[in-house]
Amino acid sequence: MIRFEEHHQEIREMISDFSDEKIAPGAEHLDETQGLPKESIGEIAELEMLGLTIPEEHGGAGLDLLSACLVVEEISRNCGSTGAILATHLFEGTAAILRLADDAGRERWLPDMASGKTLATFALAEREAESDASAIDASAGAEGDGFVIHGRKTWIMGGMMAGLTTVIARRGEDNLEDLGAFVINPGVDGCEREPMEDLLGLRGAGFCNMNLNGVMMSADQHLKGSSAGWSAITKVIDTARLGAAAVSLGVARGAIAHALEYSSQRKAFGRSIDRFGAIRAMHAEAATAVEGARLLLWRAAGLIDAGKSAGREVSMANLAAKQASYKATRDAVQILGGNGYSREYPVERAYRDVQALVPFGGGEDLQKILVARSMTGVRS
Repeated sequence: MIRFEEHHQEIREMISDFSDEKIAPGAEHLDETQGLPKESIGEIAELEMLGLTIPEEHGGAGLDLLSACLVVEEISRNCGSTGAILATHLFEGTAAILRLADDAGRERWLPDMASGKTLATFALAEREAESDASAIDASAGAEGDGFVIHGRKTWIMGGMMAGLTTVIARRGEDNLEDLGAFVINPGVDGCEREPMEDLLGLRGAGFCNMNLNGVMMSADQHLKGSSAGWSAITKVIDTARLGAAAVSLGVARGAIAHALEYSSQRKAFGRSIDRFGAIRAMHAEAATAVEGARLLLWRAAGLIDAGKSAGREVSMANLAAKQASYKATRDAVQILGGNGYSREYPVERAYRDVQALVPFGGGEDLQKILVARSMTGVRS
């Protein structure tokens, strides 16, 4: 189910131009300094892109997930770090409020998220619980009329810029049905963020660990839609996987473009190397893999927008995007030869950024397990 309409093309063209003019010039510096793209995110907010999927009654544009995929992909084409922060806000932080909050919660949080006043993120992973939700140790115990939360979350993408974080924690016994989602302001007492530095890729994506030492929360900070436990939370996880796929494909497209330009100018044996069969084959295979993954991504987004179950399609899209982006960036490095290993050329950064994206939303092996499980009906 892919409904690519005129407004989708208009959004893509507008964001593509913006990405080339505003995002590309600062991408290398952001990677080198491990800074935060505050200015870029501010400019994206001015374009009203942070509220892309938020309903109009809450100050957003009320557009679909396909639109969000297009925007994230175009930003990521020039800077994976900025694209990753945007994807986290749209596909994780915003999705958590849209899918799990009640009407009062949406009215409370969404307007500031749409305007850019508040960036949102999602805290699921722990040191011993990355792909295994049953191992989550963070707990939210009842305290008076509210809750008190203890635990440590890791690998929070965009966490150093976020003003709102949805934390997944246990409400009781050690089973998936007792997991719940809780919204906190990272600046409250008992919450400490630790920046994660010297990472291989996405060095400007504001990763952090979060220590939660007796953080007090009111009852309305518990997202009521998460009361069913993991089965409800997976709706956000599916959306998050779309965001990771969109970033991966954007980074891959950027690498392909740079490799094409380089191969048209680099000469060997008296002619440009893009006339050699081996180089042409790498270009063709990378482009085909990326285009195929994009169609899977757009189809999965369309199914979710239509309110249909899309777990298998989401995992297929995530798997295909990661495989395609890995191949595209690896081949781009090869096409540039020795220059592919130099920071003078952006394909080196693209290759590192893709490696950093592999585990988010679940690695390739997990996606294969989920797809196979949906086909066979057998849990391994």
